[in-house]
Amino acid sequence: MQKLSMAVVMLCGALVSGCDGVEEAQPTHEQPGGTGTEASVASSRQAVISPALEASLSCVATYANAGTCDWAHWSELWDACQTYEHPELEDGLFIDEVQAGHCTAANWPALREQLLTPRPPLVRVRESCNGVSQVIQEAAANGCYTLAEAAGASYVDVPIGKTVTLHAGADCSGDSVTVDVDTNLCETSFGSGASANDTVRSYRIQDFWAPPSAQRYDCASTESTCVQNFNSRVSAINQKLTVKLVRVTLDGRTTPSLATLRNNVRDLSDFYSVASRNQVSLEVIASQTVQVTSSNCDTAKSQATHKASSNAFMTVYMLPSGICPKSNSGSRNVYLRGTLFRDLAHEAGHVLGLAHGSVRDPATDKTLESEDASTYMGNFASDNYNLPQLHWLGWTEKEELVKVNSAVDSGGSIDVTVRPVASNAASTSSLPLGAVWDIPGTDQRLFIAVPKSRLTGSNSIEGGTVFVYRAPKCEGCTGMALYTMRLARFGARSNTEYEAWGLYFMPVGYTSYFVQEDGKSVEVFTSVTLRIRR
Repeated sequence: MQKLSMAVVMLCGALVSGCDGVEEAQPTHEQPGGTGTEASVASSRQAVISPALEASLSCVATYANAGTCDWAHWSELWDACQTYEHPELEDGLFIDEVQAGHCTAANWPALREQLLTPRPPLVRVRESCNGVSQVIQEAAANGCYTLAEAAGASYVDVPIGKTVTLHAGADCSGDSVTVDVDTNLCETSFGSGASANDTVRSYRIQDFWAPPSAQRYDCASTESTCVQNFNSRVSAINQKLTVKLVRVTLDGRTTPSLATLRNNVRDLSDFYSVASRNQVSLEVIASQTVQVTSSNCDTAKSQATHKASSNAFMTVYMLPSGICPKSNSGSRNVYLRGTLFRDLAHEAGHVLGLAHGSVRDPATDKTLESEDASTYMGNFASDNYNLPQLHWLGWTEKEELVKVNSAVDSGGSIDVTVRPVASNAASTSSLPLGAVWDIPGTDQRLFIAVPKSRLTGSNSIEGGTVFVYRAPKCEGCTGMALYTMRLARFGARSNTEYEAWGLYFMPVGYTSYFVQEDGKSVEVFTSVTLRIRR
């Protein structure tokens, strides 16, 4: 059957400025407490991008100005400009524009703006039974969409937080099947048992729904200390998530075994079970070995994705040694260049919607990209995601965060006693995990937390150390959205008052005990009390 490539349909609702799919968008020079800085953050984050993304865009601009931002030079550009580091350049739009011949000196200013403009996640209907084939039609908003009879749909991309009901009849009628992951229709049947391949004539997009839980809560107008979670995808994330494992081989290269990959995913599932309070588990539903013919990273990933045709929530690819400079992820795919657990936790975090954890260097006021060791979303060894990220994922309960605006915005102060985040395991403690200040006039928040109870071998964060993070509220955010910036770090015994973005913190107490380990005395903190004021 001949398949029809239709004009793309783009239908979407109103976007929330400065959230969708923008990673690491924070100022590189911050003046805490200044109203001008707050205003710049409150306005569109479009113009506020990270130094690393700016460097990548500037590199691409040199290719565009030289007339070499084209498909013939794609591999060279991709490697030299490290576009793989940035979701803004990895969601398919940039490569499509390069292939279409639109990355030119004359078009570059407009293309750059287009790449930085927040884009909603799209439901895409494709013509062949894999996730890299021609797009027939795409849409973002909830509603019913009808395909042309000659379209012959064989694959559908479903973003996290949406479900798609495929219908055999026009106007969302007749035989149907509902999917909430990217789905190969060659292996999918309608409710009647008939194949869905080439027989879908319409589809309906809806929000994913799940019953309420302690982690999925709303804040009433009378609950002044309640911290609202604005992540619309919490329900879709917090369930049993299916995983497909794909071992990618290439002649002359070595690739770790499927057993090694399976063990890493099992460890990730164990980590998620604890950190999510048993909301998330990973179920490996399939494994496959595919052979590629190219040692070019991007080409090899495309070939592997084409052959895998996965229907899982997340597909993890183990790549041959030496063909990719580092691990990365895109959509629901994780591409690993090695067997380090932190790489898997990092890239899987991207799939769930987490961006990088960075640090503001107080000595230089510069942004240190991805250098927050309190989260797997940095470049270093860690134990967990950080508290803003755990909250965004819906892995904290209402009582575990205390909003301090009502106490401090009028000039007062508040003493808050918090317990260490550690593994985020379920606890009977009545102490909260952190304090939160919604920065007035902005879409940003400060999270004040104690990442660890004790020093471990994973990193140099001592027990009782207090971290102050900045993170967006991210109302309506999609993609790799929840970035964090560590603004301050200090010990529980400090007698100094610390400041971040116009808020001041003074340690005023702590509780701890000592344990013996390898002949050494190790202090374990159980709480830290902070006095917080404007």
